[in-house]
Amino acid sequence: MAQERDIPFGALKIFSVVAESETLTNAAKKLGITQSAVSQAIAQLEELTNTELVLRRLRPIQMTPSGQVMKMHADEMLDCSRRMLQRIAATSSGDLSKLTIGAIDSFAGVAGPILIERLSEVAPHLALQTGLTMPLTEALLERNLDILISSDPLQSHPEYECHPILRDPFVMVVAESFCDLDKPDADTLANKVPFIRYSSQTRLGMLTDLVLRRMGLELEARLEFDSTEALLQNVQAGRGWAIMTSLCVLQNPSLHEGIRILPLTNCANARYINLLARKDELGKTPERVAIICREVYAEIMLPGILEVMPWLQGEARAVTEAPLI
Repeated sequence: MAQERDIPFGALKIFSVVAESETLTNAAKKLGITQSAVSQAIAQLEELTNTELVLRRLRPIQMTPSGQVMKMHADEMLDCSRRMLQRIAATSSGDLSKLTIGAIDSFAGVAGPILIERLSEVAPHLALQTGLTMPLTEALLERNLDILISSDPLQSHPEYECHPILRDPFVMVVAESFCDLDKPDADTLANKVPFIRYSSQTRLGMLTDLVLRRMGLELEARLEFDSTEALLQNVQAGRGWAIMTSLCVLQNPSLHEGIRILPLTNCANARYINLLARKDELGKTPERVAIICREVYAEIMLPGILEVMPWLQGEARAVTEAPLI
């Protein structure tokens, strides 16, 4: 059938110009081709679609309803083609005019303006989206993000490249009112103090479950939150103890008063923050961004972590490799 044949891209370009011209002659002049070539392209498209697209007898010429639909899709395809060529050219030169990056709150909230300033050397126009891991992951998979900084390595998606950035150890946080011992451990807290946790529907909640299993603890949470701020507020209010990571603690310095931050399992459990991007689309840009993220972490973020949690020296660190979790 004629409808199953491929639409010639050159004819679409000609059609788009015709749709914005008063006559076929005028369109031909804009394109630098003959009027006959313009007419042939329109006739070819009408044959392929088996419908009239252009009302040639009118002055100025007009599109039929089918022609208007063709114009809308032709413009989308031509624009996509232009953006593709621009992205290829930018990738081959190692530079991009615009980069859309997603970053989990705990990383973006601490890195802040320093990260944006450093990334300006990679792309002069930067769009930064922040939030929880799962919505950001969906945005990456739906191609609404170029790059994602996240704790989810997307192991089930081999079409993405993964660049580890940092190791973020898990720690315990507990209200001072529960700290009758010098350094209460997890077993003691589990037996005496209500447990507050991240919602099991969040990435941090899933990792909390993994940490608890490794520790051999089965805890029924008194409260669940998807927000680090809400979780810390309730710990601070004396409603229980919680497990979170060093970056999550650092993200909320105003909530440190009245709580104690303690090591968990000798810092053996940690999440890894990674940079994710679609393979073979951005050239060396993901690697360049990952290097910048490691530098910002080591120079800006890590000193703040060690000031609050000095016992994380050597445990919280920038990395280039990460275990699969």
